[in-house]
Amino acid sequence: MEEKKRSSGGEAFRACYEKIKQETDARTVVTTAALLVMYIFYALTFFVPRFYGFTEKYVGVFVFVMLAVISAVNINIPEKIRTGDKGFIALALLSVITLANILIVKSGFGCFFVAVNFALIWYLSSEIRFTKWQIYLFGALYAALMLYWFFFVYTWMFADYTSFAMNTNTAATFTVFSMLGVFVFLTALYEKHPIAGLFIVMALVKCLQISLYHRSRGAFIMLGVFFVLRFLVPRKLWEKKGFFVTVCALATFGSLAFVAFYVWLATTGVNFRMPFFYKNIFSGREAIWLEFWNMFKASPLTGTGTNFTISSFFEFNVHNAMYNILVIHGVLVFALTLFLMFRTWNKVRPGIGAAATKRCALIAVLAVCFESFFDVDLIWTNYSLNMFLLLLVMNTKIDFKE
Repeated sequence: MEEKKRSSGGEAFRACYEKIKQETDARTVVTTAALLVMYIFYALTFFVPRFYGFTEKYVGVFVFVMLAVISAVNINIPEKIRTGDKGFIALALLSVITLANILIVKSGFGCFFVAVNFALIWYLSSEIRFTKWQIYLFGALYAALMLYWFFFVYTWMFADYTSFAMNTNTAATFTVFSMLGVFVFLTALYEKHPIAGLFIVMALVKCLQISLYHRSRGAFIMLGVFFVLRFLVPRKLWEKKGFFVTVCALATFGSLAFVAFYVWLATTGVNFRMPFFYKNIFSGREAIWLEFWNMFKASPLTGTGTNFTISSFFEFNVHNAMYNILVIHGVLVFALTLFLMFRTWNKVRPGIGAAATKRCALIAVLAVCFESFFDVDLIWTNYSLNMFLLLLVMNTKIDFKE
């Protein structure tokens, strides 16, 4: 009996190995290697404060180089030009206009990489064939990352609440954002191994505890939106085109509408203390958003760029991802960014209700979009790998039940 079990296990391993060999080519190897380098960089960024301090100025260039390598092996540029691929044309136009705007307004070049890297990951995610073994590999790596974070790094970074090695809000956001990748991985496992559901519940509880402990509104919103859309919205509702498009529109255009409403509401004098977070609902973002709007009105086509100092906050931070793209880069870059986002969403909409893992990845992306009503984590270059991997899984055609 034991010999039969060993034989069966060996055959399963050989079958798995042969399938991986069939799915793996030079492009897959290069893409995986580049993503692994980005993963190492990501881990060091949040686990080693000195590494973050040394690389903060260069992270945009680093991510751009990695994405360029991935593009070189996966995108046939002459073919895209010959066939007039709309996504590629939009990406090329966005890159050229972003660079032109920077030169016109004499902005710093760092914002170029923010806009172009974000556009690149949306375009590439629907052009790359991401295999099951790659999804399991990076899912397992993210699970290992979070286990190491909770049991080793976190314990020394926050051993003393009066002195931290990391911004407390960033710690909570990093936890939830990274855990979204783990949720997707566990969902893929749950398709065949229901025991994974227990770990999903445990991860949700831990993320809630971290969000409340650090009083992080952004992390709490990200987790809350993910929970509602993933577990409370009926699966069949995602099949409805009207619902799908409405959620995506709220995640993007709704972000700008929220800015306008928030600034207006602040003028009425209404304010109150939020429970659990010990912060006022109006604590400065209304002033930041109004200041950027007043500057943006003078140059809506080119945007404001980043070569100036704002008076409403101690650092240059728009605190809203979609608003950041609009005011910093102008309406043309904003429109092209939305085109690439909705083009990707439209590609994954068919059959999304029946594909639990793809739907989980989609919901994770939407959760970050809604969290970025208050911050720029959706487009922050340090989180590029998170978003890229979520988008790659969202675009996969794999049936995880097989």
